[in-house]
Amino acid sequence: MSNTTKKKNLLITTYNLDSGGVEEVILTYTKLLDKSKYNITVACLVSGIVSNEIASIDGVNVIHIDTKSRIKRFFEFWKVARDTKANIVHNHACWYGLIVGFLVGAKRVETVHNIYQWFIKRERIQYGLYCLLVNKIITVSEYVKTYTLENFPLMKQKKFIVIHNGIDLNKFQKDYNQSELRKRLSITSDEIVVGFVGRLTEQKGVEYLIEAAHRISPIAKNIKFIIVGDGELKDKLEKQVRKYALTNTMFVGFQRDVSRYLNLFDIFVLPSLWEGLPVSVLEAFASEKPVVATKVSGTPEVVRDGINGYLVEPKNIEQLTEKILLLANNPTLMKEFGKKGKELILSEFTANAMVSKTEKVYSEILGVV
Repeated sequence: MSNTTKKKNLLITTYNLDSGGVEEVILTYTKLLDKSKYNITVACLVSGIVSNEIASIDGVNVIHIDTKSRIKRFFEFWKVARDTKANIVHNHACWYGLIVGFLVGAKRVETVHNIYQWFIKRERIQYGLYCLLVNKIITVSEYVKTYTLENFPLMKQKKFIVIHNGIDLNKFQKDYNQSELRKRLSITSDEIVVGFVGRLTEQKGVEYLIEAAHRISPIAKNIKFIIVGDGELKDKLEKQVRKYALTNTMFVGFQRDVSRYLNLFDIFVLPSLWEGLPVSVLEAFASEKPVVATKVSGTPEVVRDGINGYLVEPKNIEQLTEKILLLANNPTLMKEFGKKGKELILSEFTANAMVSKTEKVYSEILGVV
């Protein structure tokens, strides 16, 4: 086998591999990347559900770096990069990947999954310096690309490429029997289910969905709200529901098989304050569900207002309430929007397309035809 065709050693570095959008993207990569071309190792600081699933994939090795010391973390990542003889380091939301990739002489790819608006000035400068080490920067949306170029120093536009997140449609082809889940959740067959899936954090804006549920409760008794997920704001959000004595809203906690709940939903809502490119919306469309989402960051690149869903202003409870009711009262429109959403996923947001474009990036920076 020649130097240009022999298998390359790919090291994927990340912070968290428990659950979340970034984690799902990495899981998709490890499933679909061509194992005849790449020996794949994934190194993470936080292991969990997703890391266990990745570890079960043939041809993929997972290494959990379990230390709180930043210095030890750095040397552990460096050791992994050396031991695996990495040819490429593909970094996702981790400060160590590009540095150790540079030190071992590997090619470096950075994926920017969000707009990182919470970075303070020092961190923005640090990230700009960090990305000087990169050969290619992948952003998950056009908005993230523009935001990164405009808000972080030293970024070089020629290094950027947009590769949208993609969905493995096989995960959303299951034909669930809804009646059993409806019975367990005390939802009757004629009630409309409005659902959210995601982390219960400030970013996701779930408090505004609960406010909308509060407004809807007295005027549409047939609408139920299901919140799927866990996170730091769970107690606060549950307290908000108790404050309003809402009987139309329930929390079901973290669910690994979100497709079961997406199948149950009639409408999917994402009231985020900011996003990169929301995987949860892609999953909702893969399940043929209409979406009501906030007009933030990369979300409008997926949710086409009035075509497959509705876009509302962030924190605008009146608009959120109005669009939920508009869809809930129009089953034909719900079905039409869901169909259009599925068509969009098939044409622009498949997992195979995401992985194929990324493999082209790898080949380009390695100089492999």
